[in-house]
Amino acid sequence: MKWCGVIVQACLLGVLWPPVSVLAEEQTANAQPIKHRYLLSINLAPASCTLHPETRELRQCQEGYSLIVHGLWTEKSATNKPTICSDKPPELSPVQQRVLEKLMPDETVRNAAWQKYGACMGLTAQQYFRAIMSYTNKLKLPEMFKEEGLDRQVDRDELAAAIQKLNTGLPEKGFYLRCQTKQDKTFLTEVRVCYDKEGQFAECKTFKPNCPDYITLRAIK
Repeated sequence: MKWCGVIVQACLLGVLWPPVSVLAEEQTANAQPIKHRYLLSINLAPASCTLHPETRELRQCQEGYSLIVHGLWTEKSATNKPTICSDKPPELSPVQQRVLEKLMPDETVRNAAWQKYGACMGLTAQQYFRAIMSYTNKLKLPEMFKEEGLDRQVDRDELAAAIQKLNTGLPEKGFYLRCQTKQDKTFLTEVRVCYDKEGQFAECKTFKPNCPDYITLRAIK
């Protein structure tokens, strides 16, 4: 497990990141407020690495990560075909890059998130990744996501209830689970969580769960 416990802490590497309210103030000052809610995508690396062989050389697959941040985008963009808004990698300080490696270990993933999502939101790279840090800091996930050894089948509704119980103020439709099937197993691959621009949990306007009643949690190998 590469996160600070189950929650990603802002204390990583001793760097304190400004809260999301600061980001909202920056957006207002720049006359580019985000009108839509944010959607944070957390990928379950063991399942993703199993289902997508082309990713197996990435650090997130090679080094035993359990959870990684896939990206942050507005809910409106989740309903549209992704657009590449920048052909340049994000400009970040070495300290920022070291912090982000705890959440997004692979540079290719960070670059893609910025080019497809962050650059399309009217934010600087620093603002975008600061928002990712702040939003992820607020989220708690069950200990079962860290387990090693054997795969585990879980009840979808019980898992959703456990996530909601861990996160005060998280609406029942403020998050949803995404799954993919390979042969006879349906793996949980993603948890999507919705926030308002102040960094508070919010009900998702676009609610698209697709997991069956029972799903498989891929263990860390």
